[in-house]
Amino acid sequence: MATPAASVHRFEIEGGLLLLERSSNSLFAFNETARHVWDLIEAGNSQANLVSEFVETWGISRSLAQQDIHSIMAHWQKHGLLSGGDGGPVQIACVEDAAVDFNPAVPPLPLAEWVCTIRGIPMAISIDKQPIAPIRELFRHLETPNATPRSQIKISVAGANTMVLTQDGRERLRTADPAEAAGALYIAILERIHPDVRWFALIHGAALAHNGHGLALVGSSGSGKSTLTAALMATGFDYLSDDLIALSEPTKAIVPLPLPLSIKPGSFDVVSRLWPELAQAPSYRTKGLDARLLVPPAAAWDAQPAALRRVVFPHYAAGVHPQLTRLSPFQTIERLLSDRIWLGSPITEERVTTFLAWLEDTPAYALTYADLDGAVRLIEDVVA
Repeated sequence: MATPAASVHRFEIEGGLLLLERSSNSLFAFNETARHVWDLIEAGNSQANLVSEFVETWGISRSLAQQDIHSIMAHWQKHGLLSGGDGGPVQIACVEDAAVDFNPAVPPLPLAEWVCTIRGIPMAISIDKQPIAPIRELFRHLETPNATPRSQIKISVAGANTMVLTQDGRERLRTADPAEAAGALYIAILERIHPDVRWFALIHGAALAHNGHGLALVGSSGSGKSTLTAALMATGFDYLSDDLIALSEPTKAIVPLPLPLSIKPGSFDVVSRLWPELAQAPSYRTKGLDARLLVPPAAAWDAQPAALRRVVFPHYAAGVHPQLTRLSPFQTIERLLSDRIWLGSPITEERVTTFLAWLEDTPAYALTYADLDGAVRLIEDVVA
């Protein structure tokens, strides 16, 4: 009879099932159906009883109930959630636009090195060109080649499929994931220019502020968040970051990381009408596309952190009337975990409990839109 693994902790949350698997440092969210199965397993039911209960509760055939339960339990065993399973993958924050194809079979090109000055601090950045070449484009407007660096951050290839990030000669990360390496680079820069920061969470998304209140736009590539960010900037929102939302303790404030917004070809025309300088911006290659960068003003790096007050998950859908739907805390964390989020290493029960309490007090919404102006009006209303 299957039983929950000893390394698993369950969190009480309405609307679904949230489990922490400590040995793999993984947090998982599952729907109500999976929660029903877990409840029955915790109660000591045999698999035959699970099927009978499923048939009665959900009104489905016995064969379909067997199939669903087998699928759910196989997934849990794979990720070490039931006794006898293997550990699962770590949920970790990383950065979308830095992710490019990485072929470890091809020898890396020599290191590219440049000096940037951010908030008055010159720092040297060295990166193997092959794994994450687009990163230099994001920092090009900050380059100060004649400045003497006070710090050095380096990403190099070590071995067949490993990248190593070092800061001032001290190793901070080894990974095979270019996006994870890029995320670690950004965090190293933030910690250098904000030396006293303590992280609460790192979320994949864009961030802005309106009258001092922080807004997060969270979504995967193609969701329309960068286009929406550019439109909100044009209406007076302060730009804080794109791709990585870094929340600090104790106020859950967004620490600005205002690198340029990467605008994909499908959004060139609409964003150029708002920001004419985009039409003259040089293109660069990322994810097989020729994107352009909308560079924010240099003063954006000096913006004060803004406490995150609203979370919006945008989704562009052609022909759809703009609609904003309030999400529950479970729906919010389920969406966050479906992409990339970092809640500590290791993730602790205390950190997750604190994060859930924060979600209870932080309104979150799903935004579906085709009309950009309509989407902006809805967001302006919700942050007013």
